[in-house]
Amino acid sequence: STTVQLNLFPALEEQPGTAAELADRLNVQERGMVALLGALESIGYVERRNGRYANSKLTQKWLLDNEAFDTASLLAYWDAAMRDLWSYAPQVLRTGERPYDFYEWVEADPDLAHSFQQTMVMPANIIGQDIAKKVKLPDGPARLLDVGGGHGMFSIIMCEHYPKLQATILDSHSALQTARQHVAKHNLQERITLQEADLWAADWGDGYDVILLFNLLHHFDRQTNMQLLQKTAAALKTGGTVAILDQIEGKVRGSVTSAFMHLMALQYYLFANGRVFTHDELSGMLTQAGFSAIQFHQSAFCHRPIPFLLSHRFG
Repeated sequence: STTVQLNLFPALEEQPGTAAELADRLNVQERGMVALLGALESIGYVERRNGRYANSKLTQKWLLDNEAFDTASLLAYWDAAMRDLWSYAPQVLRTGERPYDFYEWVEADPDLAHSFQQTMVMPANIIGQDIAKKVKLPDGPARLLDVGGGHGMFSIIMCEHYPKLQATILDSHSALQTARQHVAKHNLQERITLQEADLWAADWGDGYDVILLFNLLHHFDRQTNMQLLQKTAAALKTGGTVAILDQIEGKVRGSVTSAFMHLMALQYYLFANGRVFTHDELSGMLTQAGFSAIQFHQSAFCHRPIPFLLSHRFG
């Protein structure tokens, strides 16, 4: 966060320099710049070449040359979360009570709400194309419902992959402000409808070819998710597809991925009383709700496999 606020990486991209030169250019104390550059070098974000500092290939790939990453929004969201929410972690762990509602907290500040949605855009930009290829739709006209679709990028990617697809994104007024910007940028206003509504109170309609439940099921317990999947089944045409993208425990390999899943589970619990379900738990819920032909896929995000499920309504 400090590095981003100081604009150090763009400054290094413009011209590498010594600690003294960079301190002067960025109006920073030289001793502080030496300490900052030393820390960044130790974790691989900058490197020294003949006494002058430059961005590493890691920084160039993920923080400068990668349009998928909105680093400023990512850091703005996490700075606020660490400041406002994380300090309550011991209290939440002891009592199970949270002196805040995460979603009210996010949406109370339009800038923070936008930063949160932009943070969620990052994985969509990286894995969206892979998901679109695996979600098979008819060759002719088709309809998609993106429940809690917020930023809108998954619907946008699906519409760009399937030229005859019409999409509806259902989410809150605050969340859809970011979606509105992205839809306009991609000139898809004629094919993507934004529906401002509570997902439980809204009439979803029916006859959809595919419904996206992305980063949604971890918000609810099993009983509530059963209601969500039953509502999904009722809105799909027979043979229609539900696509579930979430952090799913099990069926993933590697200690780093396992650690990532457990850390996400802790974050969900502390911030919003959320949880991470296992592959078998989700499969059982889908089967009970009337879905079949469950397919498990993985798509890489920052070298971590992100699991998603595809299943079809059979009745």
